[in-house]
Amino acid sequence: MRIGFDVRPFLKEETGVGIYFKNLLFSLSQIDQDNEYYLFSSSFKDRFLTHKIPPFSRMRFRDFPIPVKAVSFFWNKLGWPPLDYFFKTGLDLTHSPSPLILPTKGKKVITVYDLFFMDFPNMTDKEARKDFLRKTEGSLNKADGIVTISQFTKKQLTDRFSLDQNKVKVIYLGLNQSFWKVMSQEELEETRTKYALPSTFLLFVGALEPRKNLLNLIEALKIIHEKHKKILLVLVGPKRQDYKNVINKIKELELEPWIRMVGYVYEKELRTFYRLASVFVFPSLLEGFGLPLLEAMASDLPVVASQTSAITEIVKDACLYFNPYDPEDMAEKIILVLEDKNLQQALITRGKRRASDFNWEKTAAETLSFYRSLLER
Repeated sequence: MRIGFDVRPFLKEETGVGIYFKNLLFSLSQIDQDNEYYLFSSSFKDRFLTHKIPPFSRMRFRDFPIPVKAVSFFWNKLGWPPLDYFFKTGLDLTHSPSPLILPTKGKKVITVYDLFFMDFPNMTDKEARKDFLRKTEGSLNKADGIVTISQFTKKQLTDRFSLDQNKVKVIYLGLNQSFWKVMSQEELEETRTKYALPSTFLLFVGALEPRKNLLNLIEALKIIHEKHKKILLVLVGPKRQDYKNVINKIKELELEPWIRMVGYVYEKELRTFYRLASVFVFPSLLEGFGLPLLEAMASDLPVVASQTSAITEIVKDACLYFNPYDPEDMAEKIILVLEDKNLQQALITRGKRRASDFNWEKTAAETLSFYRSLLER
């Protein structure tokens, strides 16, 4: 097979889609010795993308100095130029990490993560939402195969769109093996000193965006402080559209000394945060998967999370759940884990057991099998 990939998500910080596609490609390079991969990207800004591409003889990479928006415009409006043109060869199948169907003569695969734009329309820009829905609906109809990262997202798709269920395949994400590794005391102390971290703190990992429900988490911290006055909350992740609202809420509740916004960090440093924290809190309103949950569980960290969306499917009994719309319930569950050592250990044990079910080699093998099944149809 000649398989094409749109790797433009690599141009962004390694969160979400970028993590998924990077690890999928690396794992495919390890398990597949038969097929050829053609990777496409376009940008004026990042000319150093090649260091992120797997060193694999069967992967051919083309990075063209064309603005991403220009390429998207031509592909959306005109369906031109065909991706095959950039590689001077026909592609049997092309996989896009977004709702944008790539123009090609071969089979077309897209990955759908969630339907946040439909579930929480008040949290998104109206025009952006309309554009997203238009692209998504068109791509769902044109795609030969659709990958979803949870049964939850598959059900959302099949409930809301007229789709042939046979072309929708659930393939779970994996977990980097590095999160299982115990880190040295020097590495841990370096992070503790750099960010002035206390011996006990709560950790959240994810983008600062409305669906992550950080305003309710901050409300919960205020309630927690009625009993545990010196508990720190550390937020690790890129600053997105909810950043100003988070700042305003922190000021409103006078919690400035007790909330640390670290921003985006690379994986090695992220691992130290998981290892140093006391409790991982994940208050998200909607997740198609929730990769940080697995990272925390593999890092011997007890997890407290929202009882919603794909979170319960992925985590199962390996965390303590709360109502994400109720800061008091959130605070109560966090306090329970902070104070109960036996509960902490039970959650850690169940978390490690559940996290061991996920790895990127399995993700890659199931994806490759899906490609083959599509070409046989």
